[in-house]
Amino acid sequence: MIIKVLVENTAISEEYGKIHGLCLYIETEKHKILFDLGPDKLFLENAEKMGVKIEEIDTVVISHGHYDHGGALGLFLRHNHRARIYVHKKAFTGHFTKVLGLLYIGVGLDASLASHEQIVLTEGNLELDEELLIITDVKERELFPQSNRSLYTAENGKKLRDDFAHEQSLLIREGENKVLLAGCAHCGIVNIVNRANRDLGEPVTHVIGGFHIWKDKSPELVRDIAQRLKGHDIRYYTCHCTGQKNFALLQEEMKEQIQYVPVGTVLKI
Repeated sequence: MIIKVLVENTAISEEYGKIHGLCLYIETEKHKILFDLGPDKLFLENAEKMGVKIEEIDTVVISHGHYDHGGALGLFLRHNHRARIYVHKKAFTGHFTKVLGLLYIGVGLDASLASHEQIVLTEGNLELDEELLIITDVKERELFPQSNRSLYTAENGKKLRDDFAHEQSLLIREGENKVLLAGCAHCGIVNIVNRANRDLGEPVTHVIGGFHIWKDKSPELVRDIAQRLKGHDIRYYTCHCTGQKNFALLQEEMKEQIQYVPVGTVLKI
């Protein structure tokens, strides 16, 4: 399995563009996958530099309904006419961030794309084939990221604290490797890993994604997360909304068990 980081907040060199967002390319024995797309055309630019042919992608999974993960969906559809794109049915409802305690700013996806013929609206776990399993509906809230507090969703004309029912993760099974991809882990990375282990019936081997603790100001919370994660025999690769400061705290506890992966990173698993 080969994984290439196409969009992320940082880059390994000036050769690559960077932006607040996420897009991962994964090539398995059977699939060419994009997990998230980022907010704009950057995924196309970095894909060309990293030898990824967008027209050959057969599967896309959008992790949740925020612009920095799926804002480029319309652009992708103009460049690829074959991929099945899996998006939770609640991802296209309104999503907002609350600023200054009173102003709601939209951070959602383009709802007009929900009916596109390549879009598959998901609800609950979905097994695509023997390699791919979409995991959603994580209910636990242990070690819940404080950075979620400013995020809201729209329901019946009202803005409510987001419960992240629209979030989904992707589990890839290839040989002895069980690789879990989590976009922002709004439901809590500890909870998502535990859920994946239960659904799989055996431990995952690798976890890749953001942990959404970039605004968390509690070193105790971050260290507690690290302690729980290091209790698993898992290799972690993180990025995006983990944040550099709190990544450093995680690494203090987890040492070589965790690595930050900027744009331009190529992982061979």
